Amino acid sequence: MTETAKPRRVRWVDLENPFIESLEGMTELLLIRHGEQQLQSNMPMGEVVDAPLSELGREQARVVGERLAGIDLDAVYCSPLSRARVTGGEIAGHHGLEPVVHEGLREIEQFQKAPQHLGVIDHYGAERFVELMREQNRTGLDSIWPDAEDVPAFRSRVTGAIDEIAGANRGCRVVVACHAGVINHFLAEALSSAVDQVFPLHHTSITTVRVDGDRRAVLSVNDFAHVHAVQTSRSDLNG
Repeated sequence: MTETAKPRRVRWVDLENPFIESLEGMTELLLIRHGEQQLQSNMPMGEVVDAPLSELGREQARVVGERLAGIDLDAVYCSPLSRARVTGGEIAGHHGLEPVVHEGLREIEQFQKAPQHLGVIDHYGAERFVELMREQNRTGLDSIWPDAEDVPAFRSRVTGAIDEIAGANRGCRVVVACHAGVINHFLAEALSSAVDQVFPLHHTSITTVRVDGDRRAVLSVNDFAHVHAVQTSRSDLNG
């Protein structure tokens, strides 16, 4: 009986080297937050979950697609939510690829247990909603939202999904178009962070991580230089 050869183990110095010529034995992940979504101040919570891209969001998706058009990409994965699917599609189209939808990449639902027909202000009240947002910004924890989905289960889901994608694409460079919460929880796990929201990630920002089995090397975070061509300010609703 022939024993299956194990994948080559990559040296840490190579995993972290941005100038390495070959991705053999590792996967390079370009984790990309979706473009800006169209939000309103008292939007029904059921509509917040899958809000579409705004006009600016579509432009952000277009320019990140153009920025990545000149690099070699082997696959594009995306969350099932429309803002991530459209962003992933803008990138994939330059490479003759179709985005692969992965259910595990869905964003955390902060209002999952709340009445979905109510607006966020109607449910929490304006003062309480602002207090919760400030508390999340102060602590970096998603658990401050009383109606959020189970946070440890979310962390397990997204890290499992991204590790699965990495394992299926060894030796490849792969785009994962998803969400700020998804990227931050994966980074929190990789960096052994005590908080959930490690970095304030801009829309269509690029975060580059290399993976070799259970080892993850973070090369860069929150690179959004491309959006300066289409954006000069940011809405308070779209942090």
